[in-house]
Amino acid sequence: MSKIKKRNSLSDFIFYTITVIIIATIFILQISIKNESIKTQMEIEKLNNIYISNIDIVKELQSSRNYFTSYEYITNSLSNKMIAATPETLVINIENIK
Repeated sequence: MSKIKKRNSLSDFIFYTITVIIIATIFILQISIKNESIKTQMEIEKLNNIYISNIDIVKELQSSRNYFTSYEYITNSLSNKMIAATPETLVINIENIK
């Protein structure tokens, strides 16, 4: 009878040990997946904030480009440097050559 108890206690010990290892592994995997998910969510939010910031910079640069290529800016900046000259008339004589 003592051999049966030893076998039973050994099998119980192995069963409980394997059960504890499986439960601990599942718990550790669950926590690591949860932490990875939180980390990924924070990276997504950070990238969204960078994207929004870059959109604002692009809009500002487009506004500056529109201003610098506008007629008013060009005429104001060149008004002191250029003088409008009236075109001279050009007379062209065309003769009939035969």
